[in-house]
Amino acid sequence: MNWWTIGGGAMALFCAAGHAVAGWRMFYRPMRSAIGDALHAGVLAGMWHLITLHFTLSAMALLLLGYRGAGGAVAWLVAAQFAGYAAAYLVISLRLGGATKLFQWIPFGSTAALAALGAATTP
Repeated sequence: MNWWTIGGGAMALFCAAGHAVAGWRMFYRPMRSAIGDALHAGVLAGMWHLITLHFTLSAMALLLLGYRGAGGAVAWLVAAQFAGYAAAYLVISLRLGGATKLFQWIPFGSTAALAALGAATTP
């Protein structure tokens, strides 16, 4: 069992839940109501659901592989993805006037760090 990888999976699950529940209310619904074109609204809905699915599948992979004590390559991939998300959100947040304008970089970065620690300690 690799507790770092399991921790990364738990954080990815937190990201998925936050995206699906809080994000739906705070971001998706207001954006959707501002879009008048049905095609654009459909693209937004598709992107939204793909992101939720990606976070959930990443969480499931990390949790399963952490339980098995395997999957270093997968953990590195998930770590790299979430590190990229964290970097993007931090830059955007700083451009909006402060590191906490878009706080999502914190759980994304935490997921990346935990997954990387799990990957580094997987035999």
